[in-house]
Amino acid sequence: MRPRPWAVVLACALLCAMPSGLLSARDAIAFQQDVPSDLKPLLAPRASEMRLVVVRYTADRGLLNGNYAGGAGRGGGRRGGGAAPGAAPVDVPISPARIARLKRFDVDWQAALATVEVSKLTPAARSDFDGLKSTIQSDLAALDADAITISRVAPAVPFMPAIVKLIEDRIRIEPINAQKSALTLTEVTAQIAQLQKQLDAGLAGMGGDMLRLDKDQATLGAQAALNLKSGLAEWYGFYNGYDPLFTWWIDVPYKKIDKALQEYATYLQDKVAAANLSVTEPSPQPIPAGPAPKISSVPDLNEIIGLPQDEMRDIVARFMAGVGTGGRGGRNGGAGAPAPDAKFYTDWLAALKTLDFDSMTRNAQVDYLAIRHRAELYLSRVGKTIPPGPPRKPDNLDLRGTPRGREGLINDLQDAMIVYTPEQLIALANKEFAWCEAEMKKASREMGYGDDWKKAVEHTKETYVPPGDQPRMIMGLLNEAIDYLRANDLITVPGVASESLHMTMMSPEAQLTSPFFLGGDHILVSYPTDTMDYEARMESMRGNNPGFSHATAFHEMIPGHNLVGYMGQRYQGYRANLGGGGAFFGEGWPLYWELTMYELGFDKTPEQKVGALFWHMHRCARIIFSLNFHMGLWSPRECVDFLVERVGHEPANAEAEVRRSFESPQYANQPLYQAAYLLGGLQLRGIRKDLVDSKIMTNKQFHDEVMRQGNMPIALIRLAVTTMKLTRDMDINYKFAGDLPSQ
Repeated sequence: MRPRPWAVVLACALLCAMPSGLLSARDAIAFQQDVPSDLKPLLAPRASEMRLVVVRYTADRGLLNGNYAGGAGRGGGRRGGGAAPGAAPVDVPISPARIARLKRFDVDWQAALATVEVSKLTPAARSDFDGLKSTIQSDLAALDADAITISRVAPAVPFMPAIVKLIEDRIRIEPINAQKSALTLTEVTAQIAQLQKQLDAGLAGMGGDMLRLDKDQATLGAQAALNLKSGLAEWYGFYNGYDPLFTWWIDVPYKKIDKALQEYATYLQDKVAAANLSVTEPSPQPIPAGPAPKISSVPDLNEIIGLPQDEMRDIVARFMAGVGTGGRGGRNGGAGAPAPDAKFYTDWLAALKTLDFDSMTRNAQVDYLAIRHRAELYLSRVGKTIPPGPPRKPDNLDLRGTPRGREGLINDLQDAMIVYTPEQLIALANKEFAWCEAEMKKASREMGYGDDWKKAVEHTKETYVPPGDQPRMIMGLLNEAIDYLRANDLITVPGVASESLHMTMMSPEAQLTSPFFLGGDHILVSYPTDTMDYEARMESMRGNNPGFSHATAFHEMIPGHNLVGYMGQRYQGYRANLGGGGAFFGEGWPLYWELTMYELGFDKTPEQKVGALFWHMHRCARIIFSLNFHMGLWSPRECVDFLVERVGHEPANAEAEVRRSFESPQYANQPLYQAAYLLGGLQLRGIRKDLVDSKIMTNKQFHDEVMRQGNMPIALIRLAVTTMKLTRDMDINYKFAGDLPSQ
């Protein structure tokens, strides 16, 4: 779901607050553009210091819950355990391991809460503390109820542990033996047939080998069978077509067990439950808490409680709502409401002076400077229009896309708080490219190819793993990166985050436009299936080789996109929303880690170095070709040729890259998106060098603080994490590349 603009959020809040429940759109806009003459009354009161602790518990528990069979969709685990006789079917728990893990999580959180000095909490925080204790106790009781349900349903689905193991091994990307898995499915299918014979005998009340279930057990058993069927479908879909041995062994046994589970569930519900037999209840089997994990699941609660607050958060929301009515800063302008006039910005600049800057927290000081900077920038644009971009340079490539124009690019760069011109950024990219080329030659010499680094790239592409081996290879790379981060104390990797690495395989259709990884809450792996043409299979395998993947798998997960999402959810509301940093932060942070991991020696073999440098070159090339296109200097065909000749892309991949950059809905209205990867990464690298190389902060302190600050223009992140004294009138522009030559 896309975040709602601040203007919409504030308008909704106003509608709810009105006594009559009515507020016209015109009145809402007028209120947003009405500037208070004195901002001191709008400074936010102190919020509960336990609020982020409660968020952390809830989010972490929900994430862990999805690591087990039947866990996804069960929320945080707070659910009753079983249905009373005659009740409708419920979402039946099927994983004892899930119960044991969540019970350990809850017990550890109880112990951590016992270390909090409650007497020092504010009344609001004390209330949150008591509420969290009650929630944990309730969650533990729900887990015990789930354990009772598993005991009660076990006679109906005694084959459940065998299927659950297959499902949970897949979630963890454990090695799979297709032949043994086929045997398991075959044996369970036979067991289901035998169970039905025993239940038939039980319904008839005759036979020494009969099995009897009461209505509740049969109803729960039917739902458990359907849950297992659903889990097996995901298991089958993950491997089928990607792993030839899996498909050869599993196809027929899977179809049989899928049918058997469906028919068995129907049989239990329609015949056994309907019979409403009376049977002796099985003795409940408690499930104890699992062993303590190697990495604690509980963060430092006192550190979270002690975080500074942001008294400017409501003022920022008010300002952003007024600015947002005109859509300032976007390429397409505002929709519906007029842009604020000069008075709006001069009034805000005057209102800021009513605040005592020096007495504010650092978060609030950054907010103040952000509002001042944006008001001054937008004031300078009032009454000005950006001319349309130049016509696209003609070529023989059938590609849609409209150049932004130099003035438009400068406008967009100012919005991102980038102080350089497009020409200066192209010069910077060429400088980075030259460095990459020199490093490439070093790696090429290690391989025996001399200075012909393109041969080294081709050699690396040919190191692809056989079909079926890609998931384990990628998971190994993800875990290798996490181990490296922890061993070198580079950033806090929460135990729950590293325990919850999920993977899916990309469909052949999706691979047409996304030939490499995608990431976020899980990693989406691109690799060929048995339905693809030979050329497409080879292109996918070559492009996703271990050397290239070593440099980018962690970009998608930890410490890249996945960790950003994880920490962003848990620190949401820690500080005001200053407007996202867009791709400069969203893609710049993962790219920064590519630069940093290479610099620190994470890439050890020449193939790994070639892979890292290939992607670094690719990001340099994105700056060069995208800015030249948007200034009308290069045609799309020239962009494609540049990627092929200078970086070493396959022609088809190069054309797909250019098409995505200029005509896809995601990027067409974001002309700086492709340039933002490396530019954002270089900004963050410059801040780290200023703070870490000078011993002001450690790597871990710096990286953890960036994660707490969240998505905002990187020049503002610099103000937030640095120790420099902030003043109300200071210049907050950041020349992260020094003084670049003008063109």
